[in-house]
Amino acid sequence: MNEERLGTPAQLAERLAQHLDALPAPQAPLPSAADLSELIEVMFFASMHEEEGRRSVFNVAWQPGSKDCSALVAIATPVPVTPKNLAKLAPATQREATSIAVRRTPAGLVAWALLQRSAAAAPPLTIWALAPGVLRVDHAGIPCALYARGEIWLQNEAQPITSPSRTLTRIFNEWRAGADPNVGIDLRAAVVTRIAARALSHGHGGMILIIPAAQAEPVGVRMHYPVAAGRDAIAKSYADVTRIVPADQRLQRLLDSRERALDGRMNVRDEAQIALSEAVEFVARLTTIDNAVLLDTDLNVRGFGVQVLESEAPLIQFEHRSPYSDDVHTDDLSTFRGTRHPAGVIFCMRQPCEAAAIIASQDSRLSLASKDGHGVVQVLGSYERAFGWR
Repeated sequence: MNEERLGTPAQLAERLAQHLDALPAPQAPLPSAADLSELIEVMFFASMHEEEGRRSVFNVAWQPGSKDCSALVAIATPVPVTPKNLAKLAPATQREATSIAVRRTPAGLVAWALLQRSAAAAPPLTIWALAPGVLRVDHAGIPCALYARGEIWLQNEAQPITSPSRTLTRIFNEWRAGADPNVGIDLRAAVVTRIAARALSHGHGGMILIIPAAQAEPVGVRMHYPVAAGRDAIAKSYADVTRIVPADQRLQRLLDSRERALDGRMNVRDEAQIALSEAVEFVARLTTIDNAVLLDTDLNVRGFGVQVLESEAPLIQFEHRSPYSDDVHTDDLSTFRGTRHPAGVIFCMRQPCEAAAIIASQDSRLSLASKDGHGVVQVLGSYERAFGWR
């Protein structure tokens, strides 16, 4: 059974401070344990605020001084860090590009500037308010902690988060054979997980179904919008990005095709990288249409609006694994609420060989259902707010 362990923002701060203390000397400055605890508490309450009837996704960055950073706007009289003040400044931030810069003064914590993150010498420690009661902390440009309505997850070497792209690579024979030996990931699997992350960001929910390229047709579905011309758009973009590139440089080139890096920097990209980024975004938007998008392992878009046909649910049990711990338990389809998760599992069960289904929920979770070449069905998830999804 999954045991729910709830914690407070103060407990998040305590665990995070210990986690940060154990890291090698950081390039960017870090707040003291007391400042970190105060800032997390304020951000937690700021996440509940509404300004003009809307809540903003925003972030604050720990930036004690103006050295090695570029302030878009420095506030002549810094304002105290309170939930209300941060909520008022939140609309001026721009996702990964801009942060509210925070530092300690003799009078207390203050917000003193709007920070241009791409100009910083090193990515500052950043705390995000993603939704009411949901915080994420990034260190060195990488998400390292998540707090979601009492649940706490940390990214650390002692308990690494299970990689969905590595899991997908192991499922499909074609991807396993083409995996990068250093990271155990086929880059086509990494493209698919990126599409899923973009789909989640739209907040609509959706599903991506995957079959081997050699499989002519999927079993047990109705395809409302089969794709003819253009089905290979993302496959061509991927080929253009990785063509004539040494094998050990392909992963970095693929990462550099993102619109903006995790640390807020904008990459200088060529036309092939821009085309791949646009193709990923386009396919992600197809998931907002009812039912699912169907891809194959060559990254061809077979169709969208793909409906998993209803029938008597198979009386089969499967392993349900947590990506954040060693927890593994046995489930059946009655475990899930809603229709997407059961449909994804049933799709995998019905296919004659390997198959996968990635489910993006409207409540900002990602799950991966799969069936491997031995017929073993498994669900990996859920990934809260895509934390650890890469």
